[in-house]
Amino acid sequence: MEALLTLYKEKFEILDVQLKQYNLKVSQKKKATNPFLITTPEDYHSYPNKIMIFGQETNAWCKECGSNSEYSNSLDKSIEVYRNFYFNGGNNSYPGPFWNEYKRIRKEIQISKNAVFLWNNVNKIGRIGTGNIAEINEIQFLYFQVILEEIKLLTPNIMVFLTGPNYDDFIKKNIGEFKQKEIFDSIWEISFIDEALKSIKSYKTYHPNFLYHQSKNGTVIPNLINVIKSACI
Repeated sequence: MEALLTLYKEKFEILDVQLKQYNLKVSQKKKATNPFLITTPEDYHSYPNKIMIFGQETNAWCKECGSNSEYSNSLDKSIEVYRNFYFNGGNNSYPGPFWNEYKRIRKEIQISKNAVFLWNNVNKIGRIGTGNIAEINEIQFLYFQVILEEIKLLTPNIMVFLTGPNYDDFIKKNIGEFKQKEIFDSIWEISFIDEALKSIKSYKTYHPNFLYHQSKNGTVIPNLINVIKSACI
């Protein structure tokens, strides 16, 4: 999508200097990776149900960009990596709780509800190590506010956050303030304050890794699937 690419290019002009300066000062495992950029299939706008599912962050994102995933200002390459991994089958054999449950949700809903799914993250800049770092987060908050614009451009009618409560601040700072109410065990309905987001049906549950550890994925994910189905047009 051309408008999305334009947005990223504008932000990269400011972000580039900040991430390069940060990476010069820190050890390898603390270095920032290339930002997580998304794209859409060509027929995206033909689907009545556009469902955006958020994870937390991708560490060591875009290894194909070189330098062990260290930030390299490889905007086009990062989008190509997303397209190959998400749309061209790269995630089909990818293991782990997040992708197991993501694919279960998508499989159960995609065909029956005529839906297209997009994968996004509430934290757009990861690190070469694991987790996130306050300094990188601050750069993101100040210089790479793109998620709200992504949502406005892509107009999802449903958003799902597989993030858990520890990432609520990322949602608030990168998207907007919200209220929430628990509608099933470990499933919350989110109501954003921003007028542009009020019409989007939004839900949140824990990250699948947590659900696995709590032995809840067998009940929470099916309940979430039913909630999403009910929210579809």
